[in-house]
Amino acid sequence: MLDPGKRHLHTGIERVDSLVMDPHKWWFAPFDSAALLYKDPHLAKGVHTKDASYLNVIHSSELTEHRAPSTEFNPSDLAYHLTRRAREMALWFSLAVNGLDAYRDAVVAGNEMARYLADQIKAHPDLKLVREPDLSVLLFRRNGWTNGNYDQWSTDLLERQVAFVTSSTWQGETVGRLVFLHPGTTTAMVDDVLAALN
Repeated sequence: MLDPGKRHLHTGIERVDSLVMDPHKWWFAPFDSAALLYKDPHLAKGVHTKDASYLNVIHSSELTEHRAPSTEFNPSDLAYHLTRRAREMALWFSLAVNGLDAYRDAVVAGNEMARYLADQIKAHPDLKLVREPDLSVLLFRRNGWTNGNYDQWSTDLLERQVAFVTSSTWQGETVGRLVFLHPGTTTAMVDDVLAALN
């Protein structure tokens, strides 16, 4: 949704009641963070709020007889888990410091790099694009390669500190897989990875 050229893929998302996203890739957040957005947080509170006497301290504003039930709630009311560290703070601080435009630019750069690679693969006589990339993940096959060839390719690139790539499977077949996340990735870097497929 950050990439204006891909926003149409999410048409109708404004009608959902809740949305979960995994920010550890394009949002550059820690692996175990998550974002859960509710259209009506009070419905979520009704589902997830825990009712136990030992939890009264986090609902103290609702304990006073002279006050109406609070319209505010503790963040723990919006998910099923209780004790946890503040994993969301890393994402929040990053957004506050870098701004949304930095994330938008990173997503667009990743998608553009996948498009560049798709075009390079189509022009290569020994490579075949498995499918057109929707976002920044690209699958391809190298004519004549087996699982061992893909593993060796991955190991070689990692040992030379060129790139971290892994193979994947598509309909039971081992294929090459490249994912573009870092906005600093250049076409020259991609060309080095492609050269290692010879």
